[in-house]
Amino acid sequence: MNLVRTADLLEKCIAGLLAEFDLSPASGLVLSMLADSETPLAPNVIADRLIISRASVTSLLDSLGKRGYVSRRPHPSDRRMIWVEPTERGRQVADQFRPVVHRHQKDWLGVLNEKEQEHLLDMLKRLQPALLG
Repeated sequence: MNLVRTADLLEKCIAGLLAEFDLSPASGLVLSMLADSETPLAPNVIADRLIISRASVTSLLDSLGKRGYVSRRPHPSDRRMIWVEPTERGRQVADQFRPVVHRHQKDWLGVLNEKEQEHLLDMLKRLQPALLG
């Protein structure tokens, strides 16, 4: 339960930081993922990476699209699929909010020394695959 409580607190802190960009933590994560990708991504790839439903991804992409942060286009070879990529505005917003989140992340993790931070990240990396089944 401590891990759940910590995750909830972290999400609330991030939500507060992203509010000025009119983003939720989930939509910020999607936009960041798209901005980092060298190629457009299919919604199912986004869903798999974030471990959320395809319907949730569709809702997030709709929200980001209304803001002009992402665009969708047909897949070149599969008419049933679409590609999603950030617009120039979306890349600009990602470039603006990520340093803000990273700066605060450094503060939050600053209560741990460098060795403790590395140990925490290592434990989380090992725990996540076990939770995926």
